[in-house]
Amino acid sequence: MADGIDWSKIRRGRDAASKSLPKITKIPIVKSNRQVISNILKNGDAILDIGANNRSLEKYLSSIIGKVSYFSLDTDKNLPHDYYDMAAIDRKFDVIVALDVIEHMTLIDTVVLFERIYELLNPSGCIVISTPNVCHPVRFWRDCTHITPYRYDELAGLLISAGFHDIKIYRIKNMKAKDRLRYWIYSPLLRLLDIDFAPGIVAVAKT
Repeated sequence: MADGIDWSKIRRGRDAASKSLPKITKIPIVKSNRQVISNILKNGDAILDIGANNRSLEKYLSSIIGKVSYFSLDTDKNLPHDYYDMAAIDRKFDVIVALDVIEHMTLIDTVVLFERIYELLNPSGCIVISTPNVCHPVRFWRDCTHITPYRYDELAGLLISAGFHDIKIYRIKNMKAKDRLRYWIYSPLLRLLDIDFAPGIVAVAKT
């Protein structure tokens, strides 16, 4: 599967992202990846949910957005999905999401996935990718099925190399009052060690 991968292009994308993004503690915070999706989707949009599992995102979106055309993809054939293979998809979408999926894939497979998503999006379509925040001391390592860690700037770089632009990165953490106090107390140490308290990150980009 490595055939055709332009590693120099990937390096250029990573370099560009690392120069343009701030330190992890300066990245904006959102409550959830679903909050980001709901801010992007419009009534009537078509969305593809990669790694959809039980299609819970469909129920959430229908309760807050209204009418969207939801399609699911998952390799688990024990659950009902619209697609079980990316190669079988023969239409385009306004938004494609992969929530906590890429950490279970190899780097090469993720590169191929991003390129395929780019092909499947309409002009000015959006991709939304969430994954564990590897700047968090333990979040990535708590799951033995995780394969590849993606630092926020490297994730942005992979999206750039796949052709995406207007990339935005957010940290995921539902901040309560006690969390804000702890962050204020420990923020100097977090900055010194280049670590973070938010367990997840989410990237948004356009074609």
